[in-house]
Amino acid sequence: MSDLTDEELLDQLGIKPEKEKPAAHSAREERVIAGFEDIQRFVDRHGRAPQHGEDRDIFERLYAVRLDRLRELEDCRTLLLPLDRQGLLALGPQPAGFSDGDDDAALLAQLGVDETQQPLGDLQHVRSAAEKRVADEIANRERCADFDRFRPLFEAVQKELDSGIRQTRRFERKAEIEPGRFYIVGGQKAYVASMDEP
Repeated sequence: MSDLTDEELLDQLGIKPEKEKPAAHSAREERVIAGFEDIQRFVDRHGRAPQHGEDRDIFERLYAVRLDRLRELEDCRTLLLPLDRQGLLALGPQPAGFSDGDDDAALLAQLGVDETQQPLGDLQHVRSAAEKRVADEIANRERCADFDRFRPLFEAVQKELDSGIRQTRRFERKAEIEPGRFYIVGGQKAYVASMDEP
């Protein structure tokens, strides 16, 4: 049996090897294109180029920084220019249809939005932060100063759980809460030593 090279073996089998096509773009170029497409989708969705500013969404600010950088880098501009259907890479004034001079009222009027409507920031049916703090203060648990008095009870319950004498079960009703009973609260065993009226 003769030793054939890979090419000779493929030739005898009648298989023509396909030559690898070079990648159209490098990995870096693919990332640059994908980032630019994100910016273009933002422009399609919002009708304007992404802008800088603390009052802007974090993604919009990221897109604005990315667009600035793409405009500065000559190799990126050359790569993206054929894909720039919105004229975003043009340095200087914004692409046609965009205006920094429009104030919010004018933009809302163009969109047909009534400014007198309730602002989005005014929430209804949602507890305020102050109400949540009050509820949290009420629900805070305090460390038991005389825990050593109860330690044997906890150790006994743990032994009974380990041996199978005692089993855990799902908590059903608040009416089941009674002094002298154990509960699992937030993954920790809790013992009700005494109870006041609700």
